[in-house]
Amino acid sequence: MTGPIRAALPAAAGWLAFGAPALPAGQPLRVLVVAVFLAVGPGYALAGDGATALATAVTSVAGSAALCALTAEAFLLAGAFSGPRVLGTLAGLTTTAALIRTVAHTYASRRDIR
Repeated sequence: MTGPIRAALPAAAGWLAFGAPALPAGQPLRVLVVAVFLAVGPGYALAGDGATALATAVTSVAGSAALCALTAEAFLLAGAFSGPRVLGTLAGLTTTAALIRTVAHTYASRRDIR
């Protein structure tokens, strides 16, 4: 996969996770989609591809944990905490980071061509 497509995957996963609570409550797919996004999505959108697969995985999980904690704590302190709000905010942040990565990758590849 190319850089822009790989950068868009976490954003798509974020919006899938945001829509997952609409699934019936007893479905394990609902929990799986949200858990995988929260564990890897936001961190991967920010960190991107590292030197190795292990470095990418560690950075993605650590970055996701930090972003999830900061987002949840901000809503808790504001007195407005809810699951959909946190998921929507994280999906938006992930989409923004993925778009910035895509634009930066496109700009760098065009610059290399010149």
